[in-house]
Amino acid sequence: MTNNKHLPDQEIFTYHYFPIKKILTLRYGIAPCIKEPVKGIVFLLHGRSEFIEKYKGVAKQLQERGFMVVSPDWRGQGLSSRELENRHKGHIRRFDDYVDDLEALYSKVIEPQGLPVYILAHSIGGHIALRFMSRQPLKIKKTVLVSPMIDIALPAMMKSISRFLSKKLAKTSFAEKYTLGSRDYSVKKAKFKGNNLCHDPKAFWILHNEIANNPDLAIGGFTWGWLNAAFESIEILKQDAIISRITTPILMISAQKDSIVSSKAQEKFSKKLPDCTFLSIKGAFHELLFEEIRISTQLWDAINGFMDE
Repeated sequence: MTNNKHLPDQEIFTYHYFPIKKILTLRYGIAPCIKEPVKGIVFLLHGRSEFIEKYKGVAKQLQERGFMVVSPDWRGQGLSSRELENRHKGHIRRFDDYVDDLEALYSKVIEPQGLPVYILAHSIGGHIALRFMSRQPLKIKKTVLVSPMIDIALPAMMKSISRFLSKKLAKTSFAEKYTLGSRDYSVKKAKFKGNNLCHDPKAFWILHNEIANNPDLAIGGFTWGWLNAAFESIEILKQDAIISRITTPILMISAQKDSIVSSKAQEKFSKKLPDCTFLSIKGAFHELLFEEIRISTQLWDAINGFMDE
């Protein structure tokens, strides 16, 4: 059950929409800077199955540091358009669509502000940020990648089978069907004890409490089409020609006990980037931005020090 002791944080975003791909709309939130002078804009990019409301506490910390914050719901998530009739299914044909949407939002909302632009991105948001920076190498001043999806954390045999199946099934009617083990969102499945996302019980319930407040935010597992798109994009990101174009100064922060994405792949990838500092936080789970105080203190000390350099 949802932990009702921890109600959703006070709203700090204003929400807006703009059209993408004819009949689709992308939702984004803007949190204004509350301190002078304004240091710049932070493009706050969240992970799969998440939404803007979950990151109100993160945005508030950035506001207090002198930043304006702009954060989108990825297409197929949050209150952006979903392409399947069952809105619980995480689905996309190709990750290039995410990158296209990010470029459109940058041009429409970020660029006109005329301020230095930073990125703070988690998990899949980090992956999409890297793809974006390879296309737009001079647009971003600095980027912080927190538990970025460089590769998925799966045993080698399981990964090979998953890649083979998803590639085959993505070309059939199964592309829009759930992968094995995936299902619609249900709060009954949410249990803090034994979870592999974070150590902070209050932070763990933020997502579920926001969904209780607005059930349309919920999303379940992902489809074979989504999984194939993820594997294809991972292969694109490995290309030397892509990596060499990512010249933005990057701080990559890895969770030592991440079981969602591969920390080994993160460290290996960081060494190939033209300008990247790698930091691993001992004992941390995947959701570093929602960890207990011991871990979050290390995280924010590193983020603030890097962005203020």
